[in-house]
Amino acid sequence: MRVKTRKGVFELVPDAWQRYRRLYVDVFSIAAALSQPEELFKSAAEAGLDAVFVVDAWSETHMPLARRFLELCRRHSVDCRLSEQKPAELYAVELCEAECGVGCAVLTRDYDAALRAGKCAVLLLRRGRMWRVRYFPPGAGGSRA
Repeated sequence: MRVKTRKGVFELVPDAWQRYRRLYVDVFSIAAALSQPEELFKSAAEAGLDAVFVVDAWSETHMPLARRFLELCRRHSVDCRLSEQKPAELYAVELCEAECGVGCAVLTRDYDAALRAGKCAVLLLRRGRMWRVRYFPPGAGGSRA
């Protein structure tokens, strides 16, 4: 399915996080879609998921929620990184590309990650389903994997 947003044209293909050896999770984005954000950390810990939780901390307005999410990371013993210079979805892409590459994915609800990703897949949570998202640059005619 193709989706046109103000950021560009994207192709969404049904996918599953289980296909990837490691996930880089944009915490603010994913937690916002959950009625109980703690379940994100608890479920990952119980499943033994190899994931890095990336928390926005680049603005003072993020800090109260960032502290809460860091505490949840500690409580459930999951890997957590602070994004202090840029939005978490962009830092998650950088971490994924540098640490893992092919076979790993960024999990977010933000299309910006797909604009920046090269080697890593980008999984978009949308309407309760998981989609691999591919960006079509303007005038490219084909897709970018």
